[in-house]
Amino acid sequence: MKFLLALVLGAVLAAPGIATAQSLTDDQAEDLRRVAMSAHPAECSQLKRRIGHFKGMQQRAQILQHQQWIEKMGTQVSHLEGIQAARCPKDVAVDTTGRAINALLKLAAKAALTYFTFGAAGF
Repeated sequence: MKFLLALVLGAVLAAPGIATAQSLTDDQAEDLRRVAMSAHPAECSQLKRRIGHFKGMQQRAQILQHQQWIEKMGTQVSHLEGIQAARCPKDVAVDTTGRAINALLKLAAKAALTYFTFGAAGF
């Protein structure tokens, strides 16, 4: 009897989750799958190499002044950078201004802690 009660309760609680998963569009489901999968370091390295290659080709196209080639290489670079941002978040460029502000706030916090504890904080 307890088993049957637990089975019914589990089915009732799982039903909203099943309905939510079925209501996703194909694009949303693909985005969720891509985010859920973590990239292997070799894949991230390959993406970096490919992005570097296409940026080099874009510079070459600019030297040759070939507008269509410049646009195509720019499109390819932005596509690969989007994949890199989704699959390899550690490889995406970080905002240096934000890091500088964080470093300044840490320094200010240490100074305040030292001041208000009369140097007992040990910094």
